[in-house]
This record gives sequence, C-alpha cells and structure tokens, in this order.
Amino acid sequence: MSRAARVAFYVALWTLLALLSALQSAARWTQAGRAVPWAPLLADRFADWYSCALFTPVYFWLAVRAPITRRMWQRTVPVHLAATAVIVVLKYAMYVAAGIAIGSIDGTRGYLATLGQLLARSFVYESMTMWAVDGAVHAIVFYRRAQEREAHAARLRAELTEARMDALSAQLRPHFLFNALNVVSSLMHRDVDAADAVLARLGDLLRRTLRAGDRHEVPLGEELAVLDDYLAIVGARFRDRLTTEVRAEPGTERALVPHFVLQPLVENALEHGIARRAGAGRVEVCAARLDGDRLRLTVADDGAGRAVDGADGAEGNGIGLTNTRRRLAALYGDAQRLTLADRAGGGLVVTVELPWRQAT
Repeated sequence: MSRAARVAFYVALWTLLALLSALQSAARWTQAGRAVPWAPLLADRFADWYSCALFTPVYFWLAVRAPITRRMWQRTVPVHLAATAVIVVLKYAMYVAAGIAIGSIDGTRGYLATLGQLLARSFVYESMTMWAVDGAVHAIVFYRRAQEREAHAARLRAELTEARMDALSAQLRPHFLFNALNVVSSLMHRDVDAADAVLARLGDLLRRTLRAGDRHEVPLGEELAVLDDYLAIVGARFRDRLTTEVRAEPGTERALVPHFVLQPLVENALEHGIARRAGAGRVEVCAARLDGDRLRLTVADDGAGRAVDGADGAEGNGIGLTNTRRRLAALYGDAQRLTLADRAGGGLVVTVELPWRQAT
C-alpha cells in the first residue's frame, strides 16, 4: 500500500469513528425527546476525533523508535505513558480552541478554565483512548515487520534455490562434455569421419545448451532436440549395439521441463544397462500427459537392471540420478516424483512426473 493510500485509510477510519460518535450522541438526544442539532453536533464530534487523529503519526514514530517489546518494555513503556499524557493535553488544547471557534463549546469562562475543566473530567478516559490507538499502531507496525521478514525469507529461499540449481547445472554440463570428448577420442583412432560427425553434433548440442542461457526450464521440444544430438553422439560409441526410440504425445512439446533432464536418465540407462550386457540393447524415451495436469517422462532400457549393482546400484551416488533428484526437488518440491522400477523382461524403467505447465 502506498503512502497516500495509507493516509487515506487512516483519515477514513477516524472519520468513521467521528460519525459513530455523532450517531451515539444523536441517539441520546432523541431518547431524551430533544431535537438533534446535526450541524453543531457533527462539527463538535469531528473536532474531537480529528484532534486525536493528528497524533497518529506520532504514535507510528514512537512504535518504530521506541517499540514496546519483550526486551525493551521496561524502558519504552514509561516513554509511551509520558508521551500519551502530553498528547492528551495537546489534544484538548486544540479541541477546546476549535470548539470555542465553531460554537460547540461555551468559552465564556475563558479558554484556560474550560481546558482545565475538560482535562479534569476526561483526562483518564482520553488517555485510555490514546493507549488503544498506541496498541493498534503497534499491531500495524509489527504486522508490517512480519510481512517484511517473510518476504525477505522468501527472497533468500529463492536465491538459495537458484544458487543450488546453478551449481547442479554447472556440475552436469562438464560431466557430459567430458564423456562426449572421450567418445571422440576413441573414434579418432579408427574412424576419423565418424569422429568429425560426432564433433559436429557436439557443436550443435553446445549451441542449443548455450541458447538456453540461465533458464532452468525449457519446452520439452527443445529438450528432445538436445536429446537427439546426445543420442547421435553416443550412437557412434555403441554403433550397432544400440537402438533408440523417442515418442512424445501430441501437444507435449510445449510442456516445460528442467533443462538437461533427459540426458542423465538416458546416460544412466546406457552406463548401467546397455554397456554392461552382451549384445545389442534398446532405450525408449516417452513423454505423455496424465489427467491434464501432470507430465510423465519415462526412460526404459532392456539392460541388466538394478541387479548389476544391487538394489540401489542403478540409482548411483554420482552425478546422474542423484543430481536429477536434487534438481527436481529444488524446482518443484513435493509436486514431482522420480521412481525406478524393474522392466518386464529385464531392464529398468525410470519415471519422472512433473506438474503440467506450458511455455507461453
């Protein structure tokens, strides 16, 4: 809320209190069978309550500079009591002057005598009113500070998540690059043309990766293009031993997914599945929309499965799935799921479920 809006709100609040006070006085006059002098009555009530309203900024200043808190109350309560006593005297000084000027207060006895009489009659009552104002102002100030702390904490959480995502992405890309260069290195000794083709694909992949910039989410269509380059690179390594299939339901290409999410899952299938079995192998990648609000990505292989390294072997303790789990948790919290399951007939299926969101 802007400063002007806050001032308007407080003026409206004090105006409402003045009107309610006038209605209460009018009800008493009516009950006594007397005609209600609306113009003098409203003038008097507005003079009374607006003279209180003028000290609202003072109480905000006190709540900020001398707040009544658990640690400071012994020092600040006397300050507020003394300030309220002075405020009540000043309030009645202005109210009496205004009342005499508009004719709502009889000033024939003199200004000071009238002021002394009102203070003697209403000082405690008015002090209680101003203490209520002080308490309300403290509640507003403390609420604002709580909101500011919450917003600051949210910014810190967002910055921490962003830093974690940057660190994970920075860890993942060199890992893939080293593996790709190893493929090129091995091909250089037996097939220079194949090594040249792999380098061209690697250049395409790096351009796509750099084009993504600092985005942590990209449309699935972009991710599948990156995966196509990656499969072309690893295909040169496995040659006739590897068959791949990539399927995406129509309409899923615009769904947002973490950048580089499929590559480590496919790499896991290759390293823990296809590379550890004799003969040819197959990797299938599928994207489908579930119930309108979920996206499911699956990477399945017909390799050796989890039995190669034991129950948790395929999950790995390195970059692969561990990194992917952390990235998904950082981006989506509990709204995501990554599961591993044995494939019927042998092999492993890794399934990722994400909230359905489309690129605009």
